Amino acid sequence: MKKITFKMQVFIGIMLIAVGNILALILHEGLCANIAWVLYGLVLIINPVYPERYSNDAKKAKWGIRIAGFICVLVGVLTRYVV
Repeated sequence: MKKITFKMQVFIGIMLIAVGNILALILHEGLCANIAWVLYGLVLIINPVYPERYSNDAKKAKWGIRIAGFICVLVGVLTRYVV
C-alpha cells in the first residue's frame, strides 16, 4: 500500500468537502456539508501527515495537524448548515 503524503491528504480533504457541499446543494440537506467537515477533521486527527520540511520537529508537526483536525471537527459541529 502506498504511503499517503501531505499533499495527497490535503487534496482528499478538499475533494471530500467539495463533494459534501455539492451534495448539500443538490439534496438541500446541509448535514452533508457538516459530515464532510467532521470526516476530514477525523482523518487529520487519526492520520496526522505533515510536510517533509517539518520532519526535524515531528512531534510539534503532528500536534499541529491534530489541532487543525480538531478545528475542522469544530467547524462541522458548530456551523449550522442544517438550519
